[in-house]
Amino acid sequence: MILFETSTSVFELLWDIALALFIIRLSFYYFALSFITGLLITYFRISQLQPVNHLTQPQSELVTLPLFLLFNTLWARFIVVNYEIPRVGGFRLAIGGLALAFMLVAELAGGVYLYEKGWAEWVWETDLVAGGLGAGVLLLFGLMPFLLMGIEGVTDEMGETSHGHENKTVAAAVPTIAVSEKETANGKKTQ
Repeated sequence: MILFETSTSVFELLWDIALALFIIRLSFYYFALSFITGLLITYFRISQLQPVNHLTQPQSELVTLPLFLLFNTLWARFIVVNYEIPRVGGFRLAIGGLALAFMLVAELAGGVYLYEKGWAEWVWETDLVAGGLGAGVLLLFGLMPFLLMGIEGVTDEMGETSHGHENKTVAAAVPTIAVSEKETANGKKTQ
């Protein structure tokens, strides 16, 4: 069995699994909040904005794209602050990238389901300008937790979010301490 033939301990493997589940959970929360907000904005666009202002679909999409970007930024900031996500680039890129993957699957499933003709009709009927800007907003959605690190560094007057792990990898930023190391670090010996 490979588990016993390596120098990696079981605790390190369990820690890696827990860290992966933490990333998956945060990514799903970020995706779910942004997706539900997107559904509400789309409902508003289709039911109120288009008929009242006599806009075409691409025009109304261009009007609501800044709202998508604003709410994605707010939800990313909420996730970062609420779950105290450290300023580690790889960690935040993993959260944003997985949330982007969830969003792309939802967009693809929704587009195919709504058009009922398959994805080819959906792609070819999309306006190029609105579709390109929408793809840009989706890319910013995936990068937003990482991009917030720049804003946090500028606005952190009290040093509350600075912890010295900014330039480390995810594995190096999250300490792994064995029980014996913890006892000597606390200056206590329990027996």
